[in-house]
Amino acid sequence: MGRIKEMMMDWDFGIMHTFDKDKDCSDINGIEVVNGKRTAYVSEAWYVCTKHFDDPYINKYIQDNAHEGTCSYCGAMHTKVLDMKSFMHYINERLSQRLCPLDDANLPLSSSFYDDEEEEIPGFSRAGAFILPNEAEQYDDVQDVIYNYGLCTPNEQLNEDIASCFNEGFYTQTDVFSEDKDKELSYAWDYFSKMVKNIKRYTFFQDPHFLRQEEWKDDVLTEINQICGHILVSQLPKGTVIYRGRPNDTGIPRTSFKELTAPPSKFAKENRMSAIGISMFYGALDDNTPIQEIRNYAPDVRIDLGTFELKRELVVIDLFKIPKYLSFWMPQYFREYKFLKQFHLEITKPIDKNPSIEYVPTQIFTEYIRFMNNYHIDGIIYRSSLTGGRNVVLFYDNESSANVLQLNNVVTI
Repeated sequence: MGRIKEMMMDWDFGIMHTFDKDKDCSDINGIEVVNGKRTAYVSEAWYVCTKHFDDPYINKYIQDNAHEGTCSYCGAMHTKVLDMKSFMHYINERLSQRLCPLDDANLPLSSSFYDDEEEEIPGFSRAGAFILPNEAEQYDDVQDVIYNYGLCTPNEQLNEDIASCFNEGFYTQTDVFSEDKDKELSYAWDYFSKMVKNIKRYTFFQDPHFLRQEEWKDDVLTEINQICGHILVSQLPKGTVIYRGRPNDTGIPRTSFKELTAPPSKFAKENRMSAIGISMFYGALDDNTPIQEIRNYAPDVRIDLGTFELKRELVVIDLFKIPKYLSFWMPQYFREYKFLKQFHLEITKPIDKNPSIEYVPTQIFTEYIRFMNNYHIDGIIYRSSLTGGRNVVLFYDNESSANVLQLNNVVTI
């Protein structure tokens, strides 16, 4: 993007950087006293360390490609630094995938759409001689690019040096008429959810909008499934402890595995990940979450809390693997993670009414994960809408759960 200047012409040789006189300058190429201050000459390049940027992925890139030296901007000695020429080459390379000068964006001319200077078209705006969708990223100030992409630092000299690498001008997306992956998936999931809740539930796969009407595009369930398979697969090791609570309204404590594991199919109720009549094992990776979830709808009931242990390693989709901090500078999957983060919130939000309808999309998604994979999945780890803890649903019923779980302890609370 921004056509970072290929040769950072004024950054290299003989540039002078002034340090406080009390600083150790032993790593600097040359030192002399100028007007009472110790002045270090960096004869080859200027260097930047990780102390200036807030974005952890920018800092990781610097760390991974750095050597020990002195930061030209803060004077930190014996720290990990990267030369600015290499750093800005990386910035250019990444931003060029997203942004470009207006003249290079293959935009239609505004004269092809507007009859006069006053005319407006809903959803579009003029940008010089061109027309742009209003939702497209557009910048007429380099400082806005730097700020929006996390390149702005508290160090003014560093900010000036970064800004100096950009040509002045108007910038926009490299492909303004293509929808970002996260928005495309969000739209497709919203459409799918509304369809299976309110229009068609058992023949939705024949709907042309579900298939997106394009042969080369998978349906949204296949896409989400593939993304999960690539980046969210995890292992629950043998010996992992899982807690499961059952409300006790009889006064007689449950003690056996059969009483505390997943219910028999004929007693399986509507749940977030399973329809009525389909038995699965619901638990949590901490003992507080099942207690709080039961007390949420039955505040005074006593609870039988079983402590289970995995007999073998299980493979799960772990929605907690979605990073808390998402950034354009992530090495990969930024847009996919952005969608999955919203998707995780959506499928774990509290349901106050009509769970038999509101749970339908997540029930279908779970069945897809369970049965429509080229790889075996035993369950899903997801966020508790009540405590934020780690809930887990295992695809094992009252009978088959004995193959993967053993009951170690039961307490009545």
